[in-house]
Amino acid sequence: MGAARSIRAGVGVLRALALASAVAGCGTAVPPSGPAATASNGPAPHTTSPAELCTTLITYWAGEALKGEKATGLDYQEMGLSSGQNAILLDILPAARAERRSNGPAAAAQLVRRQATARCAERYSTPGPSFTAGPWPS
Repeated sequence: MGAARSIRAGVGVLRALALASAVAGCGTAVPPSGPAATASNGPAPHTTSPAELCTTLITYWAGEALKGEKATGLDYQEMGLSSGQNAILLDILPAARAERRSNGPAAAAQLVRRQATARCAERYSTPGPSFTAGPWPS
């Protein structure tokens, strides 16, 4: 009987602790202070458009491809590109390589940025069969 009484007493203590922690969690919260508390008073965060994301992806991967003449070893899906974005990248690279040979890497980077911005803006400007809410058409 002593063991049963000891177990019941232990269970009672556990219930009391659970109840105390539940009640303690229901108290009034202290309002936050500091920089995080005032962050909601600032401007709304920028949402990246599909065209901006497309431009960023193509510019990055073109830069990687222009570092050397060899391929990155990744397919377009591993790079996070849609097939349409990959087509833009593959169209831009030959001209960017020629620009790099003629005028250097900075000129090639500018060409890539200009062409990627224009092509991505065109791709995501109007809804069509390949347009979805995001940058990766289904």
